[in-house]
Formats: sequence, C-alpha cells, structure tokens
Amino acid sequence: MLDYYNKRLKEYEAIYAKPERQTDLQKLVARLQVDIKNCTVLELACGTGWWTEKLAAHASSWTATDADPAALEIVQHKTIEGLSTTQLLNAYQPNVNELVDCIFAAHWYSHLKLNEQQAFFEAVHTCLKPGGCLIMLDNKYVSGSSTSISRTDTIGNTYQRRPLKDGSTHEVLKNFPTQDQLHQSGTSFAFAVQADKDLKLELHHYWYAVMRTNSTSPTVV
Repeated sequence: MLDYYNKRLKEYEAIYAKPERQTDLQKLVARLQVDIKNCTVLELACGTGWWTEKLAAHASSWTATDADPAALEIVQHKTIEGLSTTQLLNAYQPNVNELVDCIFAAHWYSHLKLNEQQAFFEAVHTCLKPGGCLIMLDNKYVSGSSTSISRTDTIGNTYQRRPLKDGSTHEVLKNFPTQDQLHQSGTSFAFAVQADKDLKLELHHYWYAVMRTNSTSPTVV
C-alpha cells in the first residue's frame, strides 16, 4: 500500500479533478469547515495535503500526518494556512502526546482490512479528548466512476487493480462499507455515529461520518 501511494504522489490529486465529483466535494469541504471549526485536529494519511489546504485554517491547530516521508515533504513545501506541524505516523494505530478534539481521515477507512478495524478504533480512542470525534470520508462504489473490484478475499475484503502513469499496476485494498456497516462498526467500538444521510449531505460519490466518543470518558468497550 505504501509503495503504491509513494509511486502515485505525482498524480495523487488527479482523482479530485473528476467532473462528476465536484458537487460532492464542495459539499464535503463546506461541511468539514464547520465541523472542525476551532478544534485541535490530527489528520491521518494526509497524502499530498489536498484536504489539509482546504481545512487547516478553520481549526485551532492542525497536525497533518502520513506514513510516507515523501508525501509529508510535499505538504511541507506547500504554503498551507493554519497547518501547525507535520508528523510521520502510522495511521493504522495512531498515537499522540496530547489528546485532540478531532481525528480526521479522508480515504483511509477503505484501506483497513475488516480484521484491522478494531485496533484502529481502539487507537483512535486513546488520541481523543472526552467527547472528541473521529471524522471520516471515503468513496462510495459508483459504476462508471469507481475502479472495478478485481477480487474479494475469504473474509470479505475487496481489491482493485490500479494502473499508474509509469506503466505499473498495483493491487490495492479498497473496501466500500454501507451506512449500516459504518454504524455497526462505530457503535461496536463505543462511538456514537452519524453518517452522510443523517447529516443531510445527499452525497452520491462519497460517504461522510462523524463518530463521537462518550462525553465523559474515551473508554473502549
């Protein structure tokens, strides 16, 4: 996965130029700018900082993290208002020195295997202040816009075959959870969950979910 995204860095943001996705992206950015306003935010798997550029100025502090030093170097060379710092971090099991109000992860949840979700949610809990939230967004599978599923493994994870401009092709884990699955996974790990239809975003190409911890304690059950 890391090798694929490292090789994709030069074409990383092309996906955000798809004409059919612009309305959804505008809705997502507008909603996020409200939802993260005045929060301390830890962004996971920031990539080249497409979301960072549009959101960091609205937070009280913003830490952009990725497991790829080359991706962080790109972010560091951008002039991003509101970006406090960047950090090399494993998004599968994030950790912080100081608790934050919000963890934000765009296009990350789909790259978690089904049997990796528990460890991820447990790690997120340890990073959040009581009442803090995990905000995630990712692609829905839309025929004609999404890359086709190439295979499904024995436990239900789905994969795509993705070509890059350098001529290489990579198999990439890409799960597409339903809203019911998002609710079930979040509530199973002690989050109160709102998904995109609850938030009235009416998104076609993306889902959006806010998962909030218990207001008194971030204890995992």
